[in-house]
Amino acid sequence: MELAQHVGCLPVSEPTTPPPGVAAFLAPMRRVLTITGVGLTVLLPVGAVLGWALGGSEVGLGILLGLAIPAAFFGATVLTGVLAARLDNTRFVGVVVGSWLLKIIVLMVIMALVKDAEFFDRMAFFVSFVVGVAGWLAAEGIVVLRTRVPYVDVSGQKPLTSKDSDNVALVEDAAQGEARGV
Repeated sequence: MELAQHVGCLPVSEPTTPPPGVAAFLAPMRRVLTITGVGLTVLLPVGAVLGWALGGSEVGLGILLGLAIPAAFFGATVLTGVLAARLDNTRFVGVVVGSWLLKIIVLMVIMALVKDAEFFDRMAFFVSFVVGVAGWLAAEGIVVLRTRVPYVDVSGQKPLTSKDSDNVALVEDAAQGEARGV
């Protein structure tokens, strides 16, 4: 332990405190993963089997690929955000943007590889891809819009004194004047 302190390293066993707002971010993102995971667990096999039964193996594989690709890419984005949430803001944005760029490159490679493939139906792929993207975005949007996220952290503030409350009243009056265009 002394060597770690001498070198300037933190011992591994010491917990680090997460940055403020991490819990407010993690709860809705975990909910997004849960809802979309359950939805895809049902939709992917049902869609693929129905497509296979009604249109053959090409339609079934088209639906399977069309739903799996958006699920993998959106899921990786949310999972990356959840795993990187404890980092400071600069590193968090770097990790998320870096993973996004990597996924775009991987998507272009996948699309280039299956461009001339004949083992799946292109229309089934396209329709299920659009449904997968729209479904994921709808689920994520609904979860995020219904989530209540505090935008002020009052846990570490001291109680207001009478002098502070006078200043707060002046600030509120100024803000109302600005809102009225005064």
